Amino acid sequence: MCHFSGKHAKTKVTCENGNIHTIECNVIRVDSALYGRADRSTCSQGRPFWQLFNTGCSRNVTTFSFHRCELQQKCDVQMSDVRNPDPCLGTFKYLQTDFTCVPAGNISSPLSGNGKVIMVLSAFYGRQKRNVCNNCPLAMSQNVNCGHPTDLVAEKCDGKKRCNIKAANSVFGDPCKGTHKYLEVTYVCICK
Repeated sequence: MCHFSGKHAKTKVTCENGNIHTIECNVIRVDSALYGRADRSTCSQGRPFWQLFNTGCSRNVTTFSFHRCELQQKCDVQMSDVRNPDPCLGTFKYLQTDFTCVPAGNISSPLSGNGKVIMVLSAFYGRQKRNVCNNCPLAMSQNVNCGHPTDLVAEKCDGKKRCNIKAANSVFGDPCKGTHKYLEVTYVCICK
């Protein structure tokens, strides 16, 4: 199987004393994120041993990072947003995000793998941005905290050369009434 060569796995670490955790690439796909300490070497410079000793203290913040960063080109996470609750008092902690940079695929329907097969990396139905699909009354595009990631697109399209899926409440449900929604899909074309 040959995979699309445009995917790049990356890790970003911000130490506890930092203010902002910034991730940036063409399109972000969050793989995992943790806040705490999982090893003694990360963010250890100038720290006493007792602040680095507890390596079993971390909190999974993947869901938080996913909602904040998924499908964005640049994402800033305020460290104050992940510090509470503190998973281990007295231990010097860090925020680590593992993510993949993927090329922006054609997000319009129908999806097409150009002779290869489709592999959906992520899909979102709702509204996260005011300036996307904004050919509607202004009030219907203001709610940008609307929607949810969906696995339905991957279920219907993965492994196919071509896939049609309707961006409608009848397919995905209505995550926020009165808001004009859109379907945003990030995918790559792979060959078998």
